[in-house]
Amino acid sequence: DQFCNTGKIINKKLGELGGKCAKEIAMADEATGLEETVEPWIDSILDDMTITCSGRSIVEEKSADRDESEPVTQVKVTQETVATNGSISRVKEDEKKMDVEDTSELLVENSTLNASLEGVALLRKLLSLPRSAPFPSVPLNCLPALGPSLSSCALIDQAYDDEYRSRGMSLSEMDNVTITTSSTTAVHYTLNDPFESDILDAKYLTNTNVAGAKDASEVLSEGDYDNNEKIIQAMERYEEHFPLCPPNEEEISDSDSKCFERNGKRVIELRLSLPDDYTLEYQPGDSIGLIVPNSPHATEFVLGILYEKHGIDRTQKILCDEKHAITVTDAIKHRIDLCSPIKNKRILLSLSQFASDPEEKDALSLLSSKTPQGEELYNKFIDEQRRTVVDILREFPSCQNVTLEALVGTMPSITPRYYSVTSSPLSSGDHAPSLTVAFSVVDYLTPSLLPNTARSQRRIGGLATRYLETICSHFLSNSTLSVAPPTVKIFPKPTSEFLMPSDLSTPLVLIGPGTGIAPFMGFVSHRGALIKGTDTTKAASVACEGTWRGGYELEEDEIPTNEHDAKGLKLGADYRNRQNIGSVDVFFGCRYSDHDWLYREEMTRSKSTGLITNLYTAFSREGNKSQKYVQDIMKNNTDCTDRLVRLITDEGAVVYVCGDGNEMGRDVQDTIVELIAAKKYSATEEGKNRARSYLEQMKKTKKFLMDIWS
Repeated sequence: DQFCNTGKIINKKLGELGGKCAKEIAMADEATGLEETVEPWIDSILDDMTITCSGRSIVEEKSADRDESEPVTQVKVTQETVATNGSISRVKEDEKKMDVEDTSELLVENSTLNASLEGVALLRKLLSLPRSAPFPSVPLNCLPALGPSLSSCALIDQAYDDEYRSRGMSLSEMDNVTITTSSTTAVHYTLNDPFESDILDAKYLTNTNVAGAKDASEVLSEGDYDNNEKIIQAMERYEEHFPLCPPNEEEISDSDSKCFERNGKRVIELRLSLPDDYTLEYQPGDSIGLIVPNSPHATEFVLGILYEKHGIDRTQKILCDEKHAITVTDAIKHRIDLCSPIKNKRILLSLSQFASDPEEKDALSLLSSKTPQGEELYNKFIDEQRRTVVDILREFPSCQNVTLEALVGTMPSITPRYYSVTSSPLSSGDHAPSLTVAFSVVDYLTPSLLPNTARSQRRIGGLATRYLETICSHFLSNSTLSVAPPTVKIFPKPTSEFLMPSDLSTPLVLIGPGTGIAPFMGFVSHRGALIKGTDTTKAASVACEGTWRGGYELEEDEIPTNEHDAKGLKLGADYRNRQNIGSVDVFFGCRYSDHDWLYREEMTRSKSTGLITNLYTAFSREGNKSQKYVQDIMKNNTDCTDRLVRLITDEGAVVYVCGDGNEMGRDVQDTIVELIAAKKYSATEEGKNRARSYLEQMKKTKKFLMDIWS
């Protein structure tokens, strides 16, 4: 019988290769069977596949050579079945009638053991659910679609790896190679091709005790930056020296509370090397992307379960997305994001498919659902507690059967961390090229998960910032570094918006609370270098005019300036000689003037030399309610108010706002609108509307620029 034979052959072959039939084959041709067979099959395929991919249906095993005329026995689970049977777990028990006689006893035993497990126990407490009661049922239409895999991988043997290496570079790979020299001006380093930068120095910008860094540096005295065990030990030293709460549940004094608060507020400046050939250029306002690995805790845990559950050794090679072979360690450490809080419920549902314990399966299905109970539980247990995929694997251990393929296919890639540059490319002088960035070390406690139980808080550390703090321990503690410095992978992230005006006479208003001040320190440093350069350029322009300019008339935009120009004649600066120098007004805010006033010495020095015309500071924890935040200074300091409005409306100042938190950005904008309305128009609603239009026009003309993150 050759009727639909191609389909039969494919169906049979897929079965021989280990595939399981999700929906029975339907056969028809143009003459017969379209309405009776094909159309009903098409109408039901999406629903049936959704049910099957969610693990809600099975097709009875059939032999590959069964006669096509035999009736097909199919067990299908529908939403009506779920509603009738109550919970997903009972549906699954009805579905999976195994041939093993002691299956039911095994499930009961696992459920009994599971009652004491942390994840299920916590969820029961949050739901006020008795131990004997099942988790609430979840309709199938409330579960997320699993969707396609984000990536693919396959274990390869040594023979394949040897053959792959012997082939050399393929033509398609050669097409992607870009040959560059120091004279080109393109972006040379990217996320996929970063620069391996040496960490040249690091220091706390906050008034932070360096005893923790000293202890950590002793752990890393041999430069064991790739030794997960050593990194873990060094991180533990920081936690010991910077407690965020008392060891026992007890009331704490105001001074202790302030100490814990300061322990969690640590800001570091990092100096990074750049290529000697100047192929990584930047300008003030740009950011630098840092590529960091998963934490050693997470990496070791996942490598451990892959070996224990599947016998996969960390040194085995895998092929990811058919690109190149890497070790399992590289894939787990660098390729997939194990440490970011779970944002996609699809991850929870995917893990539930590997849970061998029915209670854990039902609990994870509920967490992944969009039912009211599921949403509330997700917010409390996952989102507020910042749980990661590793947390779920620890707290729901039957999910540890998850495969390497599932992890690579489900988890997103590690997102690079971006930090504003705090230096000027003109400030390196005769030293090797470098730049500086500043960042807050993320280290905080989540809200209590259970009422009146402080111990249900979780301590959360930033993946990148805590790692950087740890490997910089020698620099932070001023200890001698007798080994090669640690390295990080970086690439530039140029900005097309948050740039300084080319005209030195333009006044600047820089508003940067907290680490928002970071790029503005680069602005101030750069303007200082430009001002200093204008004097030397007068002599340089005379020399170069008779040397190579050759009498040609050049327009300003015809003279490119880069790092070489800055270190040499600075040709572009001869257009600045005729310019007046605009004022620079800086607004900075933090909690305590004696702890987190970042760049205090640099600001004070720049104020005394005239680089900063006016410096306004606000300290939110020091009791001055009239000047708690930077916007309070704008409103309550009369001299500041008049000057700010004059700079914006009469002198063409460019206003920059940078910092952490959308509320700060909105408050600053509302304050400026209020001030412009009162001084330029009127305090009425009509006046405020005109002021808002004025501010919107400033944004369009790039006179009001913001860089806000959350």
